[in-house]
Amino acid sequence: MPRRAFLLLLLAAAACLGLAGALDDSRPDQARAVAPAPAPCDEVTEATTDVDPRRDLRLGPLVILGARRTVGAPRDGFAGDGYKLGVTLPDGVVATLSVPRELRGRVGFVYRHSTQDRVAARGVAGADPSVRFTACPPAGEPGRTGWPGGMVTDRRRCARLTLAVAGGPTMRRGVPLGRRCRG
Repeated sequence: MPRRAFLLLLLAAAACLGLAGALDDSRPDQARAVAPAPAPCDEVTEATTDVDPRRDLRLGPLVILGARRTVGAPRDGFAGDGYKLGVTLPDGVVATLSVPRELRGRVGFVYRHSTQDRVAARGVAGADPSVRFTACPPAGEPGRTGWPGGMVTDRRRCARLTLAVAGGPTMRRGVPLGRRCRG
């Protein structure tokens, strides 16, 4: 089979499997980076502007609501695979939350209805390893956009996640998913 025909066949198979766009060739240091799933504006909720440091976890501009309350708690969300943890982001901000390569398949995000269906069918393996949150245009007063959803994990752990803010810093921080993070 000629090389070009083989490549076309490979691309067609990837498209049928829903893998088109999953590779990011603009990053040569990560030949198999996963394109982030977009968190849609049609699934947002009115976001709280109250952040309680005893309950919530702030990663730069992104706030994970209730993350600190998972410590010692059973995984009772998503059919026992994780925790319901909404996130909020201020107006005008774009941020991508990612699971590092070494935790993929063991930790993931559920911030879209389609992902929730995959997690119901396949467990943690069905979760998104990366999600791009783009603050939606305010419907009223400026503030924050909030997304319902959560995170799934194969066991209680402190998961070191990466947050990349468009036009800003990239940070890595521990997020408690049933287990306290040290340091």
